[in-house]
Amino acid sequence: MSRPIRSGPGVPAWHDRAVVVVNRAAGSEWRLVRAARLDALAEAPYAFGSTLQRELAVGEAVWQQRVQDGTWFLARDHGEVVGLACAVTEEARPRQRRLEAMWVRPPHRGGGAASSIVAAVVDWAQAEGAQAVCLWVADGNPRARRFFERCGFAATGQRRPLPSAPGVAVGEWCRSVGRATVEDS
Repeated sequence: MSRPIRSGPGVPAWHDRAVVVVNRAAGSEWRLVRAARLDALAEAPYAFGSTLQRELAVGEAVWQQRVQDGTWFLARDHGEVVGLACAVTEEARPRQRRLEAMWVRPPHRGGGAASSIVAAVVDWAQAEGAQAVCLWVADGNPRARRFFERCGFAATGQRRPLPSAPGVAVGEWCRSVGRATVEDS
């Protein structure tokens, strides 16, 4: 599993026993976040609520602001970005954090990078005082459903259309953080 390590002055990082290191992206790393996000949308368009075309149209200033103001995590293997995720707080559900935009490059799938990303997001959410981490998984992505189930997530029964492809349904999955239960959120 993952364990916290030091990564620079006061910056938490999560390190998998392999070589993958996951840490929160600094505002100055917006280009890395943008490049990984565009790669994700090109490689797996069926898995995300946005589209490659929509994200390509977003200007550099907006990307800088997204990363500066947001909570993005980058997974690196020997310095190369091999995955990412974004974590958000929804105003309507302040005791939850939502895991979004998670993706791992295909050659790194099954090697611990995804588990390290989830561990980093869960650790961050717990430090923020959250009681649960939730996410949406597309029906056509059984590998993701199996992975999140192994990470302790369970389907809540909430369903909705995928924003980028309204004909595709997504289901909400949540896991508790710390001592709280998903039902508490």
